[in-house]
Amino acid sequence: MNIISLPAASSSENLQALAEVSDFGLTDMGYSGQGPWPYRILQEPLLTEELARMSKAKSYSSGVDVVSLQPCPSHVSRSQDRYVVEQWALPDGDWHFNGVFDGHLNHHTVDFVVRSLPNDIKEALQTVETSETSTPPARISEILHAAILRLDNAISSQFLDILPGNLQEVDDSDIRRLFHSGGSGDTANFEIAARSLGGTTLVLSLTDSRKNLWIVNLGGELTHYLALGAVLMLEDCQAVLGYRSHGTWRGARVNCVHDAKNHSELLRLRREHPNEDEVVRDNRIIGFLEPTRAIGDTWLKLPALYASRVYSNIKQPWISPEQFHRYAQRIRTPPYVSNVPDVHHHVLPDSPYFILLASDGLSSAGQQLNAQKSVERWVKVTGEALDSCSTKNCNAALCLLRDVMGGEDVDLVSRNLTVEMEEKWMDDTTILIQVGCIRG
Repeated sequence: MNIISLPAASSSENLQALAEVSDFGLTDMGYSGQGPWPYRILQEPLLTEELARMSKAKSYSSGVDVVSLQPCPSHVSRSQDRYVVEQWALPDGDWHFNGVFDGHLNHHTVDFVVRSLPNDIKEALQTVETSETSTPPARISEILHAAILRLDNAISSQFLDILPGNLQEVDDSDIRRLFHSGGSGDTANFEIAARSLGGTTLVLSLTDSRKNLWIVNLGGELTHYLALGAVLMLEDCQAVLGYRSHGTWRGARVNCVHDAKNHSELLRLRREHPNEDEVVRDNRIIGFLEPTRAIGDTWLKLPALYASRVYSNIKQPWISPEQFHRYAQRIRTPPYVSNVPDVHHHVLPDSPYFILLASDGLSSAGQQLNAQKSVERWVKVTGEALDSCSTKNCNAALCLLRDVMGGEDVDLVSRNLTVEMEEKWMDDTTILIQVGCIRG
């Protein structure tokens, strides 16, 4: 018999072992009776450095600060948020285009939109700015509106072009072969189907050299505010225009919400789908989707036959065939998800200002405040960060992210960053801040 003998640890070794775990804590993350899960307590300056690293904090020379965070390291939980920061040299001067895109269900749709939409808008603006000496703001609004409709319609038409003319005469096996992602020559078909199946909400800002600002919003749980002088759209994709007046950052309320909890959106859905009790179920479109407007989600814009016959036969990991058949029974008068955006024009102030775009993680991360209090807090924190940034180098988006993650509470911020859970414990969070009349 082989006997293994292990010597007892020495006192110094015991102390070393205790020291190695002294920087760790345990948390139930607010889920009573679950966990506990370990997390690492990070001290400064490591905590700020790690937050900047994990959120990929970046400052652009055009005066834009960005962070985008999903701390859960699993591949399945990787962020579905995307953002775009571009500066375009057009005939009448420099234009700034920024966007935050909040994908849902998969990554295919949001990636396609990010690749396609900015360039489409830029080309349309180049055409109109070349042909017209002074383009009215309403014309720019029409261009933004049309670009989103055109892109969403392209997603639908590319999918429909793959399919045979009469679905009733096609076997399920033929549909499965048509979209089999592992087959030679079929990968492109699967990609087209995947981008039509997923979806994305978005919020865009466009500014020109004449102090015009356009805010474009499509989808999501949005509550719009103009509080203390900042234009705000809360919950899901959000936009904020803040300005400083007599040393105070101010704002006010505008616009509406694009979900079934918004009374006007609910009335629109009821009007467009009369006598359909399940058009909204559990505050979701046919019981499935929260946003009432989005790019993609094509199966909710087509007759039920496409859900029950086509999408149910595409092998993909996001919605089961059983779900498609169940939801198809509720699809009677599509489309149920709108692709019509809200486009709003504003005139930028002469005083210092910022434009903030963000995904829904900004509302749900950290402090549990109501909408108005959240607005006040964001304006205050962002304004203070920008005032501070005038005297030192800093990223205003990172300052706001730090505040919603726990602020000066080192233990709370550490927990939110490092807790060892297998599933995501916070929403994807992207914050983009464009600064005007503050930085040289």
